[in-house]
Amino acid sequence: MLTLIRQLYRINLLTIAGLFRLVEALLTTGVNLMAMLRIAAKLHPHRIAVIDEQEQLSYTELWQQAESLAIGLHLNYGIQRKQKVAIACRNHAAAIKAIFAASRLGTHIFLLNPEMSADQLLALAKNHHFDFYVYDEQLAQVFANSELNCKSLPAYHASNDSIDRLSLNSHPKKIQLQKVKTGNIVVMTGGTTGQPKPAGRKPSIFNFLPPFCALLTQVHLDRYKSVYIATPIYHGFGVASLFMGVALGVTMYFTTRFNAERSCELIEKHQIEVVTLVPLMLQRMLQFNTGALASLRCIISGGALLNPTLAQETFDRLGSKLFNMYGTSEAGFCIMATPETLARKPGSIGKSVQGVRTKVINDLNQIVGEKMIGRLCIRSAWTTNKKSWIETGDFAYRDQEGDLFLCGRVDDMIVSGGENVYPIELENILMQHPDIEAVGVIGIPDPEFGQRLKAVVKTKGEAMLDRSSLRDWLKPRIARHQMPAVIEFRDELPYTPLGKLDKKALRG
Repeated sequence: MLTLIRQLYRINLLTIAGLFRLVEALLTTGVNLMAMLRIAAKLHPHRIAVIDEQEQLSYTELWQQAESLAIGLHLNYGIQRKQKVAIACRNHAAAIKAIFAASRLGTHIFLLNPEMSADQLLALAKNHHFDFYVYDEQLAQVFANSELNCKSLPAYHASNDSIDRLSLNSHPKKIQLQKVKTGNIVVMTGGTTGQPKPAGRKPSIFNFLPPFCALLTQVHLDRYKSVYIATPIYHGFGVASLFMGVALGVTMYFTTRFNAERSCELIEKHQIEVVTLVPLMLQRMLQFNTGALASLRCIISGGALLNPTLAQETFDRLGSKLFNMYGTSEAGFCIMATPETLARKPGSIGKSVQGVRTKVINDLNQIVGEKMIGRLCIRSAWTTNKKSWIETGDFAYRDQEGDLFLCGRVDDMIVSGGENVYPIELENILMQHPDIEAVGVIGIPDPEFGQRLKAVVKTKGEAMLDRSSLRDWLKPRIARHQMPAVIEFRDELPYTPLGKLDKKALRG
């Protein structure tokens, strides 16, 4: 507790000025995300908040423009409390302003993947009856629809109204918004091949406090002044990183699309200290230019499974600075492995953070013992329903020290000849092969065993690897029922826009 108090004092939240700004923001703005931004603007008025590929904004400018945007959306488009605002944008300043403005108005915010197809987007519109939309340019054709055009705005536009233009409008001082309580912030689960499903949370300052404190005490984020948020902010991990950055008052860097070369250049040029990313991004940056990442003091991986081989490679090349975060769309960040844990157990996701309880259960909903695989369930102090256990959809086990290890998605497990087989186990072993860059393992029908495994492999560079030699390499390392019936080599593996291996596309 003493450590936490010192860290909160260090970032000015427990100083007299910080407590005054907190009370002032809550009394003026209400319990919503804009209160957090207002506090940051008052504590760090001249500090740069956002740098993207088009502009940079100080905390004062970001807060004032988000407030102006909220007023404009309310006056010009009638946006008000409890309405549903859908934001389908990549990482840029206009999207960030839209998130805070919509929260300031007390709306329910739905963060949509801008890579969704027109049919998926229209299906979501039909199912959820959104009251307003904010979108990126590539979706302009969808919103040209007369029914959607009158209740939508592009993030940017060269000549017409846009979120960016509206945020720059000035309003008479007598026009002030009422104090409101925040609505839900909803991220959409699932990839691009199926219909996304909503998972909502109440993003109040008080619900945000437990994970924020966990990151302060274990990751020591208060020590750093700059962060590159590579993860899309329409994803739970990305938007949580945004809120964390604002709460800490750090300078946040954004790129609309991840590109390994561009990201390495950005980190090296600005000597960025922290990066939040998914494992695929980390792998590609290590392959492109490890030297460009020398300024990084903290690497936070999340949003997808961290392969033990990649974790070990990161330690070998960059030192002890990798954290592995686990969370769900429904509960957010809830489990973490520190560098100390990963150094000894690179395959672990660590332990639950304060405010989170975990259990591993069998098919009878009974808690299983150490090293027994079962369904991972969590209960979080900051979910919408704090009293309910959430099924994560992942298999896991707990070791004797209490650290958790993932065994893959429940849907991925197969039964082969009466044995439960987890594709992730074969994936982790295959990734240890010196000639393999990426791999995906899925189940396929088999007339004799019911199901067998199929391994889809991408080799490194010009490596010469064939099925026979790979099977010979596997034999002493795996059980008989883990041997893949089919091995297929591909030039590329399919990934979702979030950087997760797309198992549905592998099966297609």
